[in-house]
Parts: sequence; structure tokens; C-alpha cells
Amino acid sequence: MRSYQLRQQAAFNEFKRGIFPKRTNGDEERYPHRIGNYSKGLPHNELGEVDPNAYDAMLRALATGRFEDFEALPLGGQLKLTNPLGGLTYDLVGPDAAAVRLDTPPALASPEAAAQVAELYWMALCRDIPFTDYATDPTIAAAIEDLKRYSGYKGPKPITPQTIFRMDSPGVLDGPMVSQFLLRPWVYDGIPIEPRLRVPLPVTTGEGIDFLTSYDEWLAAQRGFPEGTAITPPRMDPVLRYIHNLRALGQNAGSDLHYTPYLRAALILLSLGDAALSDRNPYKASRTQTGFASFGASHLLTLMGCLTRVSHHGFYGKWFIHRYLRPDAFGGRVHNRRRGAADYPIHPELLDSPVLDRIQAYNELVNKRRGLNNGQGSFLLPVMMPIGSPTDPAHPGGHGYTAGSRSALLKAWFKEDFVIPNPVKPNRDGTALEPYVPGVDGPPLTVAGELNKLAHNTAIGRDAYGIHYRADDLAGFRLGEDVAIRLIQEERPTYVESVFRGFVFTRLDGTPVEL
Repeated sequence: MRSYQLRQQAAFNEFKRGIFPKRTNGDEERYPHRIGNYSKGLPHNELGEVDPNAYDAMLRALATGRFEDFEALPLGGQLKLTNPLGGLTYDLVGPDAAAVRLDTPPALASPEAAAQVAELYWMALCRDIPFTDYATDPTIAAAIEDLKRYSGYKGPKPITPQTIFRMDSPGVLDGPMVSQFLLRPWVYDGIPIEPRLRVPLPVTTGEGIDFLTSYDEWLAAQRGFPEGTAITPPRMDPVLRYIHNLRALGQNAGSDLHYTPYLRAALILLSLGDAALSDRNPYKASRTQTGFASFGASHLLTLMGCLTRVSHHGFYGKWFIHRYLRPDAFGGRVHNRRRGAADYPIHPELLDSPVLDRIQAYNELVNKRRGLNNGQGSFLLPVMMPIGSPTDPAHPGGHGYTAGSRSALLKAWFKEDFVIPNPVKPNRDGTALEPYVPGVDGPPLTVAGELNKLAHNTAIGRDAYGIHYRADDLAGFRLGEDVAIRLIQEERPTYVESVFRGFVFTRLDGTPVEL
């Protein structure tokens, strides 16, 4: 009976919360040709604009929520849409998908949209620059000067070699770009693992390639690669490397399974012993008991699995609210505007940027190497993913809400100010690790700071990959944290440890939370 009452009360508490109002950026209503919205995989014209009848059919399917209506959608190629119905799943733990707040992405013509696309262009140009060279590299210096011009830039200020392509979360600006949880060796089921990965060959200093640098390939990607259209694989470096530049960071974020970096972080933190546990853990000071099914490793990893449901909330926002266009589609709008093929409302801060001439030269290099576009350049966004973006809308970012939810849980579970022992940093080419010396190389690195940095690495890594924007990451952070908070609040009355005083942690924006 007590169990029934708890479940009933939890459901009623969620019911009483109601739902947050959802506000779009208005682009879907503003532009009849849907140039500000996601449409990849549907039929498109030669400008990469979606067939209006196909888009309307997608809207009708979203309105009915019927599997059969999605089966009837016309597709332009061989790529399938990624799980539109995933946002309508009802959850028996935590809030339902429609019952959480969602941030609004910037409109197509806004200064913020211009700034975040310019940042993606610069990221593409800087993918092969080692993090160790940021203070002296001329391309990094040019990126800093250009990004200072944007009135809608949302990254850390002032923009310096230490702050560019980072976030303002506590600890993210300290020390190396890469989190200790992506550099340290770890043990999985007794198997020692060195976190080196296969990375695509560099473009500017090797034989590497990027994708969607030619218009024909870009258009094929928007159409979902019609039958007979080849999808080119990347050219991989045979040497395994630690994450040492944006290309490696992007490849890591393109290879993980969303939550796996946080599983790795949990296993590393658990290996540090009770000293790293939050002082609020009721078993940390117990004389006779240890935690396991409650407040032990099993409990932590179970909660991390429960938070996988945050994808339901993310996909509700992606498909049923915003339907926000992906960066490769935005790059096509910029290209057609600069070519004079269409009069799209791109903000002049981006159209007047020197980054576009640099991108054209970069894409010319790639196209010559691949034998595409008669060796001519373009103003398209070079991406690392062979198909361009995934086949779901951009906002909010999946790695963002995964990062927000899991980092919140781990910061609640472990001691935020615990200093990471024996920190490391990658060498210039990522073939080895070197000691990071606190006080010489920078401040001590803490659990909270490195978890925040891990959130940054996995989310911004998707930006470096070419498939998300900064706004997607930030919205994902807040969504993931909100879902984690609601899930923990719902579970709190089920704990029988009378000495437990509740969880505390600091959000990625620096706001303290006590549950």
C-alpha cells in the first residue's frame, strides 16, 4: 500500500506541474519555402528547398502521431528519418516528454544565427590545428578577430586562444581543452583501456577529406542520397591518437553512444574510492554499512540508465516543436545567397565575414583532392560526417541533453571540489600524454570542472563534427538538467536512509541546486 501511495503521489505531483509553454522562433510560419526548418531526406528542388507537399505531409504525420502516416511519407533518397515518434513516448519515471521547458533556437535571419554559423565555419578551418598551438597559430588569431565582430556571439568573452570554442561553465576555461575523463586510462570489466581513437586524416596537412564541400554532394545529402548516389567513407589515420585537436574531438563525439563518455567518467570516479564521493552519501561515514543497491555503484549506474529517457524529451522538442534546420542546410542557404541563386535573409555580419573566402579556398582544396565540382570551391560548411547531418532536426542537441542529465547526476553523486589526481594533457600530435602540472600549467582540476568540461567536449565536439550549433548544446544542457532534477525529486521519497539530506550540485550555468 505504501508503494502504491508513493507511485500515485509521484504521478499526481507530475500532473499538477502542468506543461511549460512552447515558443518557436517563427521561421516555419515566416518562410513558405521552409528555408529555416529541417527537411532532410524529403524531396528537394535544385536550391535544396523542400517540396512543400512533402513537408506538409510530414506535418500531418506529426499531428496525427500515426506510424502509418509516416510510412506513407515520400522520401527523396535512401536515408530514413530518425524516430519522429520517439518524442511521443510516455514515461513511467520522471516527467513526460511534453512536460518540460524548451529553449527557442535563434531565427534564420538573426545575429545569433549568423554568429554560431560563423563559429562552425571557423571550427572547420581549425580542425587540424593542435590545441597546443592555439596561442601562436595565425588561423586561430584570425578566428578570434572575426568572432569579436558578431553581436550575437554567445561564447565566453573576451575571446582568446584559451577561451575560443569553449563554454562559460565553471572549470571549462581552466587547463587543457580536453576533460581528464576523455584522457585518463580506465578499466571496463577488468579490461584496461587507453583512450586513443582512430581519427580521420588531416585535410590541411595530409590527404584527408571533409564532406558536403561540393554542391552536388550537398544537394544529394539534403535529398537523402537518391539511389545510385555514392556515400564516400572518410580517410582514416592508421595511428591511434589521444584527443589533441578539433578533428579528434569531433570524431570522438561522432563515435560515442551519447551516454558512454559518462559511463567512463563514472567508472573512473568510482575507482578513486570513497574520498571522491559526495559527503551527503549516507554510507560514506557509516561505521557498519556500505551502499550498493542504494547509494552504491549499482544505484548510480541504474540512474544513469534511467536518464536515457531524456531522448524522449529531446525528440519531442526536435520533431514536434522546433524542426530546426541542421548546420549543413544553413551552409547551403549561405552558399546560394553568396552565389546569387537565392535572396535568403542571412545576416550581413556573416555575409561580410572573411571566413567565407577562407572556406571557399578550403573547399577548393578538398574538391580537387576528391575530384568534385571541377575542383572549384564553395561556401558550404565542410562536415566530418559522410552523410552530412543526422536525419533528425537540430534543436535541442542530443549530446547536449545527454551531457546535462549525466553531468548533473555525477556532480550530485561525487564531491564537486575533489581535485583530480595526476592530471594529464595530450602532446602536440596526440600520440602521448604529458603531465599537467597544477600551478604551472594552470589551476588544479576538480571533479565538477572536468565533468563540465566533459559536457563541453561531447556537445561542442558535435559542433566541430559539423552537425550542431552552440544554441543546440546550451538548450540541451538545460533540458537534460531539468529532467535529471525531476527524476531525482520523484525518486527521493523512496529512499529509506533517514540520515540522507538530499543531493546538491551546480548546474552548467553555475547555478547551485539542492534537492
